[in-house]
Amino acid sequence: MAEATHICGVAVYLAPDAERDLTDRILALPGVELEAASGDNRLALTVIDTPASLAIDQIAAMHRLPGVVSASLIFHAFDTHDDESTVETEPAACCGGVCQNSGAHARASAI
Repeated sequence: MAEATHICGVAVYLAPDAERDLTDRILALPGVELEAASGDNRLALTVIDTPASLAIDQIAAMHRLPGVVSASLIFHAFDTHDDESTVETEPAACCGGVCQNSGAHARASAI
């Protein structure tokens, strides 16, 4: 099975009396990027898996920070890394390589 990188959109709400450096502490977490911020203590973040940590672990770490009211997952997708070693190089047995959509055979063999 191909590995997947998780990509998460997260809405974070900070307490009105949150420490001024809280946003910096959140952005210091691996795989966290700021997309937008409002003056109402709201952040829109993208959180992705890194080689050292999973996105879900970083979202959980945000929840544990004093001053974070909530960190809500609003979007989730994943990107699979294709394993090119599973692509067929011989004509497909079903049609002897004469069909017009031979690329579908390569995708089907990877599943």
